[in-house]
Formats: sequence, C-alpha cells, structure tokens
Amino acid sequence: MESNDQVFKLFPTYFYTSENVLNLSYLKHLQDKVYKIKDEYSRGGRNWKADIYNTLGTYDLRQDADFKILLDAIEERVFNFVKMHNSTYRYKIKESWLNIYNKGDYQEYHHHADCTFSAVFFLKSKIDSAKIHFESPLEPDMLPVKDIGDDTELTFKTCRFPPVENSLIIFRSYLKHMVEKETTDNERITIAVNL
Repeated sequence: MESNDQVFKLFPTYFYTSENVLNLSYLKHLQDKVYKIKDEYSRGGRNWKADIYNTLGTYDLRQDADFKILLDAIEERVFNFVKMHNSTYRYKIKESWLNIYNKGDYQEYHHHADCTFSAVFFLKSKIDSAKIHFESPLEPDMLPVKDIGDDTELTFKTCRFPPVENSLIIFRSYLKHMVEKETTDNERITIAVNL
C-alpha cells in the first residue's frame, strides 16, 4: 500500500500590511499636527509600564477632522482583510491614539482587549527605528520541538516588522506585541487604532 502523507495548515496567523497609505503632503500635515496635539494635551495611557507620550484616554483622533482621511483608509484596509476571512462585516474604529517614541522609549508586550482587529500606522519613522514585535499565539510551547535549525513557518515564536514611514500593519487584537527599545536619535510616531 502506498503512503499518502499530508501536512495541513489550519491555524495560521496573518498580518495585513500596506505601504504608501497617504500622499506625502497629507502625511506631512499630520506629522505637524501631532506636535500641536502634544503641546495641548497631557500624556495618556497611565497604566502603561513604558513612559512614552501617547494620547490614549486624553485625545481621541476620531474626533479630529484632520485624521479622517487616514482613519477611513485604515477602516477600508481592515475591510479588505476581513473579506479574506470570508466575512463582509464592516468594523469601525472604536478608539485611536498617537504614540511618540524617543531614544530609550519602548512598549512592553501587551494585547488589546475588547476588539477584534488592531492596527498601527507609522506616521514618522526611519527604517532603523525600533521595530514592532509579535509573539506567536501558540506560545508558551510547553514542550517545543528539539534541535531546530533555521526557523520555518512551523517554528517561529516571534516575528518583527520594521517601522516603514507611511505604512500600516493590521493584526488580530489578541496577538501579544511590543516595541523594542529605541536606540537611535530618530523620533518614531505611530497612530494606533482598535476596531
């Protein structure tokens, strides 16, 4: 009898990315707007371990007309991602805030409760700025496979994405993620949303 071996991928983790989301003049307008917000509004996210400037709980970008084009573009890309899940549900942004990272800043591992999708838009960054890391939802593996050489899609425990300015990453909100410590003098500004 001939063998009929197969491997099935049934529980994959997917990320949706998009580059060049905004035209450059609008991108610059939003970059300038961030500094006005920072001057006027106090830091939010008080229960975070990391001490970065953010507007979670102090300034919701959904209430600012200047951010409407960006937030609409994010919702549309989330809908594209949702369709890949064989769904036609249109998720709406529940909350949105900005984060400003300077040298020494980081964000600890966390996930976003009470939402299905989350997204990070890189408003201002350099390619060598701090990366965003994601942990496999299968971790911790109590008895991992031994003697693994190079990781494959079956064995990755974490992945990371560089902060490409004017790009977006969308992911399921249950995924634990963090931002590594910023070691450059570059300012890294992101907009985060939950849907």
